[in-house]
Amino acid sequence: MKKTLIILFAFFILGCDKKEIKLPTIGEKGLQELHNHSQVWMFFEIKGTDTILNLNKKNTISTTHWVFNVDKRLSLKRIIPSIITLQDKHANSIHAKEGMHNYFSYSDTISQQLSFLEFDNILFKTDSLESKQYIKSNSGSYLNYYNINLRFSPSKIWINETIIDKNEFKSTLLEFIQFTSEGKQTMLHLNFNQNLIYQDYLFYKTMISNLKSPTILVNNLEFIFDQNKVPNCGCD
Repeated sequence: MKKTLIILFAFFILGCDKKEIKLPTIGEKGLQELHNHSQVWMFFEIKGTDTILNLNKKNTISTTHWVFNVDKRLSLKRIIPSIITLQDKHANSIHAKEGMHNYFSYSDTISQQLSFLEFDNILFKTDSLESKQYIKSNSGSYLNYYNINLRFSPSKIWINETIIDKNEFKSTLLEFIQFTSEGKQTMLHLNFNQNLIYQDYLFYKTMISNLKSPTILVNNLEFIFDQNKVPNCGCD
């Protein structure tokens, strides 16, 4: 179990009818050494005119870390239900071992190495509720924070109600926090359109993860929404 993931990855490709998986490529640093792990594979396939998820979890072992290798072309709509199920299975198995985590894998273009992003504490909300409505309904939990709602769709990004250029998202967000937080601890609330592809999802996730500091928190609730079920969304 202590072989590198790259070796395991190559072995799986050769041993499974030459199935290929395209991992996200991201210019953000993550964890780069991980031992005692087993693999979840989420392959991209096309049947007729539909894109489907081909899931392989046969090699998962409850007493290890789980690495989720997800094809970057898959949409959140396809992968999140399986991820939620597997999170629960890993955490609540009778053989579960304390200290074992779930990680997303990606190719770090800065270090040219495979990297990992932990997502143990993430709770996915898929009821088409956005964070701004959730905060209103649970205002007592968020009164002490400067709350910023971030919304990510295939073609647009919002900081609160302002559309932001993707290439300027990080710098704009930091400036926004600096000039508007008024000394309060900032909490970022993440909302993702279910049609967003995994490449973009993990790009935003890793970037935001690397922003975290004593003054910037990220809510562990992630809102995966269907734009057709959110009233007056305008979030295509």
